[in-house]
Amino acid sequence: MDEVMLVVGSEAQRASYRSILPASVKVSVDLYKGGSPLVGLITGLTSAGGDYALITGCDMPFISTGPVELLFSLAEGRDGAVFLKPNGWVEPLLAVYRVDTCLAEAMRLLRADDLRIRMVLRNLRDVAYVPVSSLSVDPELLFFDADTEEKLADAERLIMGRDA
Repeated sequence: MDEVMLVVGSEAQRASYRSILPASVKVSVDLYKGGSPLVGLITGLTSAGGDYALITGCDMPFISTGPVELLFSLAEGRDGAVFLKPNGWVEPLLAVYRVDTCLAEAMRLLRADDLRIRMVLRNLRDVAYVPVSSLSVDPELLFFDADTEEKLADAERLIMGRDA
């Protein structure tokens, strides 16, 4: 089941996004206070209609289909798939999560007041860890995070074909 969902932190954000997004995009408000990515993950997984969900940050403009398809193929029959950086860190906001097992672990972490989203997949047994070195795309671009005005301007320059 293909669906697109955006998780936001407030009703005001929902109304704002709802006014510009197609009706087919589901916009959900965080189920719990705190505004953490873990709460966003819980909200998204709770609303997801499929067995697996791709979770991304909304400020990652250069995600491409190849890495996403790779994650889905490796997650099949497992708890999920996530990219592993050379320093051992996982990228939890570009990962595929098995909805039921990951939601249960995310809820356990929330109850324990551990809001580190990366721990959801780290704590599960059957997760595919994909070294970023195996990718045929530039990992710096794939994981580019346009979370500031300056980085957004850099992303716009890259999209327009100019050096950032």
